[in-house]
Amino acid sequence: MRDDLPGRIGAAFITGLAIIGTLMAAGEPQKPKEQARQYDEALQGMVGQPFGKIISAIEDWDFECLDAWEAKDPTHQDVAKHNRNKIKFSKKEIPAIFGGAGTYRVVIYDKLVGTDSTAIGEVNSAGRSAGKDLTLRVEKYTVIRAVFKDNVLILARVWPVMDQSGVSGGMRQNR
Repeated sequence: MRDDLPGRIGAAFITGLAIIGTLMAAGEPQKPKEQARQYDEALQGMVGQPFGKIISAIEDWDFECLDAWEAKDPTHQDVAKHNRNKIKFSKKEIPAIFGGAGTYRVVIYDKLVGTDSTAIGEVNSAGRSAGKDLTLRVEKYTVIRAVFKDNVLILARVWPVMDQSGVSGGMRQNR
């Protein structure tokens, strides 16, 4: 059974890529939650695959690298200093994921999936505008966080829709 493991993993990887490619090429735009579910299923099928294959698959899905870091035998503080607002590792996750000895890599990718905008301003007691209207634009992203141990994928998580402040840790991320 173990002798067939590399073949099964490779087949799952190719099947995951084929499913994503077929669904994305169908022409009809999908909702971010549906796309995120497909990305998550494909990534779960790729657990155990090498770093290079995973990164090229994520980049083929038009994601851009937001952050990446590497540490050998990281401590709780090493991991916590890289945490971002809504995509951070919880206190329970850190020992569970980073408990064993080894070299860990964490990569975070994002993909713009939409924008929301709204206009704000004041109206005085006479019903007139008391200042110029201000238009606020909020960018929405799908985010992937992948964790590698000794250059092999051990964990991946996908957030379907997150606004820019959740991705960047509360700072504006205008490029």
